[in-house]
Amino acid sequence: MKFAKAIPSFVLYGEAAPAAGRTDALHVEDIPTRSRKYLWKIASHRHGGQGQCVYVSSGAVSIELEGVRRDLSGPALIVVPAGTVHGFRFRTDTQGYVLTVDMKRLLGLAPTAQQALIEGLFTVARGLDLSASSALTARVEPLLERLLQEFRQPESLHAPISAWLACSVLWLFASGTQNAASTFTANSQDAERLRRFRQLIEDRYLRHWPVARYARQLNLSEASLNRLCRRLAGTTAFELLQERLALEARRRLLYVGGSVAAIGRELGFEDPAYFCRFFRRRMGVSPSVFRRRQADG
Repeated sequence: MKFAKAIPSFVLYGEAAPAAGRTDALHVEDIPTRSRKYLWKIASHRHGGQGQCVYVSSGAVSIELEGVRRDLSGPALIVVPAGTVHGFRFRTDTQGYVLTVDMKRLLGLAPTAQQALIEGLFTVARGLDLSASSALTARVEPLLERLLQEFRQPESLHAPISAWLACSVLWLFASGTQNAASTFTANSQDAERLRRFRQLIEDRYLRHWPVARYARQLNLSEASLNRLCRRLAGTTAFELLQERLALEARRRLLYVGGSVAAIGRELGFEDPAYFCRFFRRRMGVSPSVFRRRQADG
């Protein structure tokens, strides 16, 4: 644990968190912009609350993900979930893009039906060789270039175009790599444990199991499960459970008829008032207001 504490944490490499503590939902840059400044070497670090997708369109990169080192050549995709210790050494002719995203904030701009797929992209840190995925790269590269241009516009922080494009790019990556074999995966044992935990959540979240019960199913202590989730997913086990339940609540409010109370009962909330409080904590508005706004918009 002493080693983990020594790893620097940045919002963007070399940049500390803003004084207000709130980061942007999205940041986009090309690979040379920052890498050239650091002589093409990005030392080991982590991002506490942001995930990253690094798309290498051409050139080569040596990657470290949680102590696992591999080399990749473009086209390739490196997925870095929040909290993952990672570093890069790029060849000086490497081209591509780096997307840094606050998933909780960015996902709110994606269609509800597509949110789980995008979120699933960041389940495990891994590198993907896309040399056999010419259809995917042909679609995603123009979008990434357009995204970079939009992000550089003066009004980009207040306009939704960059976020919409980023959601489109992430959806393409998620859908286009579902069956792709990872060139390598960080800490394969821990990654497998996190995958099993997410699968358990998918199978059991309507039963409202406590975290301790999930941990027992995985032959882990509750503290070990939380450490695993913080390191690979950037959040706690309880928060992952709550996020999945909230996602299902949003889906059913949008696509399933019936009263708010009935939907709450379907999700395991016998008390309608408790369901409303849960939903308001997650979304900032009541279920009824959320449903009405989505219908109006």
